Amino acid sequence: MLTWIFTKTPLLLFTQSFWRDEAFSYFMAKKSVFEIILSTAKDFSPPLYYLVLHYWMKVFGSTEIALRSLSLVFFWATIYVAFLFLNDIFKIKLKKSFFYLIFFIINPLLLYYAFEARMYTMFAFFASLSYYAFFKKNYKLYLFSAIAGLFTQYYMLLVIFSQLFFLIINKKRVESFKKNTIYIALFVFLPWFVYFLTQNGFPNSFWISKPQFKDIFGLLGVIYTGNEYSFYGNTFIQAIYQNLLYFSIVLSLITAISIFLYIKKFTLKEKLNYQLLFIWGIGIAVVIGLISFIKPLYFPRYLIFATVGFLLLTIFVLEKINVYLRVALIIVLMTLTFNYQKLQIEYRKKTDLRRVLKEIHAIADKRDFIYVDDLDFFTAQYYFDESRVFIYGKSYKEIPVYNGKTLIPKEKVALSLPFYPQKAFILNSYGDYSIQAMY
Repeated sequence: MLTWIFTKTPLLLFTQSFWRDEAFSYFMAKKSVFEIILSTAKDFSPPLYYLVLHYWMKVFGSTEIALRSLSLVFFWATIYVAFLFLNDIFKIKLKKSFFYLIFFIINPLLLYYAFEARMYTMFAFFASLSYYAFFKKNYKLYLFSAIAGLFTQYYMLLVIFSQLFFLIINKKRVESFKKNTIYIALFVFLPWFVYFLTQNGFPNSFWISKPQFKDIFGLLGVIYTGNEYSFYGNTFIQAIYQNLLYFSIVLSLITAISIFLYIKKFTLKEKLNYQLLFIWGIGIAVVIGLISFIKPLYFPRYLIFATVGFLLLTIFVLEKINVYLRVALIIVLMTLTFNYQKLQIEYRKKTDLRRVLKEIHAIADKRDFIYVDDLDFFTAQYYFDESRVFIYGKSYKEIPVYNGKTLIPKEKVALSLPFYPQKAFILNSYGDYSIQAMY
């Protein structure tokens, strides 16, 4: 039974081997507070997540489960914010609100990153909390969540600009949220952002690829599921593609119904709520998606906050339609979601470098080294002796900045094989390795 639970359910994500980004989180968070601040300015994420993880590790340790548990805490915190929207803003009854929370709990994108030692779930929480504070005109809560979000992920700027945009287009229709509160949050963040630009700037190249025109038709499915093609081994998987297509059809139908209701039936208050939810859940993703044809910026995990907004928008619309159609759409959405989760667990497994490195550790001499590509450098260091892990096959200059270069010393690049009897275990990203030396 336990074997099935940890291999066929999302709990597999909790216990599987670390991958590069998670191992990078560990090495960043284990540094001193001052070093974290300096190092993150040269990387691509602000320091708050690493600072929180730094103290989290002091209390709970640095195992995979301990590090991933921080994200799980923010996952449930995000679920609570979703409940506040349903019960406090949408005025949905308590029992029905709890039922609708299932959509958030089983969502493929939210659940996947609930079990990953990265900042995305923490970002989703602060972004969602800022929208809730914006709805409620709770200025202290807004300042806290907006500033915390900005220091967690740079895409929080999109959240804040979306809120400003909502105020601009509804200047004469709503009791205005105090824009000064938004400006204060941006002002607090400005010194860090300027410092980041002086240390790092915007690189000319990045690892996100440009979308294809056909991707536009699957956008709603991508927002809902967080589908990332590149993480399936660049292999076209027909079952996942079909599931994503069905999602997009159903969600397009719901969106079309919502537009009809907005034009024909919504009250002024409902129209305002719908506008903000639409901007949050769909609008930002559409704009970033279109910009990505020129400058690639769209990647589902970076827009994880939009998934929360899209789920809330979907529920908001479902509550306004005929009960029979509502039940039918709920059944279809949940069926597709469970099926997608099953496929994600089957095909989106992280390479088990933990097992391979334990095997190498058992047969390697204490003088031997591990040579890896820069993508696996931090993972190998996490599971092996840090002093014996080196990058092989490229020069230091060839290592992209976005591969965690800020934490890679120049002396960690090996230019040649060791002389026998020392050996190098050359490990590739698929978990295969060879043993080589110079004679």
